[in-house]
Amino acid sequence: MHLVPSPGGLRIFAKLAVRYADPTSIRNLLMTTERFESLLDTVPGGRASIDAQIAESSNVALLKREHIAKQASFKSMSFLLGHFCDVLTTTLFLVPSPDGGRIDGIEIQRRIGLRRMRPSTPLVLIGIWGDPDDAVTENAISFDTLDGQRGAGNPEAFLLSAFCTQPLPKLDVIREGEMTALVLAGDPTLHAPSQLTSGMRIRNAWPLEPQSQIQSLRGYVLHTPCRQVVRDVYIAESLYPDATPQVSFVLPGPRPSMRTPREDGGRHYSEVDLDRSIENRPAGLQSHDIPGVVNHSAVVRHVLERTGHGLTRFRGWRLTMTYPVPLVETLWFLRHPPR
Repeated sequence: MHLVPSPGGLRIFAKLAVRYADPTSIRNLLMTTERFESLLDTVPGGRASIDAQIAESSNVALLKREHIAKQASFKSMSFLLGHFCDVLTTTLFLVPSPDGGRIDGIEIQRRIGLRRMRPSTPLVLIGIWGDPDDAVTENAISFDTLDGQRGAGNPEAFLLSAFCTQPLPKLDVIREGEMTALVLAGDPTLHAPSQLTSGMRIRNAWPLEPQSQIQSLRGYVLHTPCRQVVRDVYIAESLYPDATPQVSFVLPGPRPSMRTPREDGGRHYSEVDLDRSIENRPAGLQSHDIPGVVNHSAVVRHVLERTGHGLTRFRGWRLTMTYPVPLVETLWFLRHPPR
């Protein structure tokens, strides 16, 4: 059933086949198409409902309809939000904290082919979470610049200007509670940078010893419609030696870190059932290459050397998604062996 074209597609086929088929066959095809369309109209939800039912037992149907739905979501959300991006990448490195008591994260985020469809649309280029400096204790989790500046007092310092479109336009700094955002104002005279690269250090993010078999690692809400998202995770070889990664997709909500995958394999009510495939990355700098994304290995090498980890050995994984669904959160977990 899922292989049969839509009634509209069948009519186009019949029109093109007029020169090659006898009139009776064409007439029968059009009459059958009418009956097929009437059948679909009697089903609540129409063709989409039938395809969804078939997808429950057919992976081929599931992947086909999922791709169509995600592509349509990209087009519609790009229009509604007024902007889109060709490729968005995140690269997260887990490294020992300087005092050896916790685990830090070093993260690179890149937006390639960033565009505003409507010039009057304000565009958030980067958002940073952080408590005021006087509220941050020594071992608290904080989002710092690569050079160790604490808090979100200078958001421009998170940008890696050598890997951004030049010159960068003037950006507004918007602070709302614990969130600070760098925003390109909704001014038609300001052109959005087509390439934007930022880096940060997440201090004291994870314990040295996992506290449960399934450990929450990182969550990303996709605010920008994209043609492709590539998310990499690398762990220093001295950390979590037997851990393996897992990914789930959920509707944004409170305390996402608590929504770890269920042991019985069942889905949480907030989980979105999307296809995923995690790829093991080879050792060495070549593992950071992303097809179609220029100088990505150079960006990674720059950040690792700048943070003192140019010689650190990592093992890594990659999640690549074509037409990821906007406003759905991607959650990374680590599964540890039973103690």
